[in-house]
Amino acid sequence: MMVSICVSCSNEEEPSPSNEGSPRDWTYTGDNVKVYINGEIQTRVKELRVRSIQLSSGEESISNPIYDTTLIIKGLSNSNKTTNIQVIATLDNFSGTTTIDGHDYNVSGEYIGNPFETHYSKLCIIVRLESK
Repeated sequence: MMVSICVSCSNEEEPSPSNEGSPRDWTYTGDNVKVYINGEIQTRVKELRVRSIQLSSGEESISNPIYDTTLIIKGLSNSNKTTNIQVIATLDNFSGTTTIDGHDYNVSGEYIGNPFETHYSKLCIIVRLESK
């Protein structure tokens, strides 16, 4: 007679890829962040935090993950205020729309540097806001 017993050590599910952040999630500061409004650089922006949640899961998302990303920009509309901008992002770029101080903008941007090959101190982010 043969008996098979399955034992589970935990009732918790394994973390899902859809709960993972992006390798681009980081706080970019100083010369590593560039923000433009209608082509004009915003010199008062000194810090930008990126926070993401992966939207897709499965085999396709391993090579081409898509993220719901929040850009948390310090100093965009007021030097002491943070501005949150929601975008859809890949590992290379992002886009979306936002309203800041009553003005509507198309948002686009890109990441410079590979987070898998470069130290974070050498990674950059460029954000472009263009009036609608």
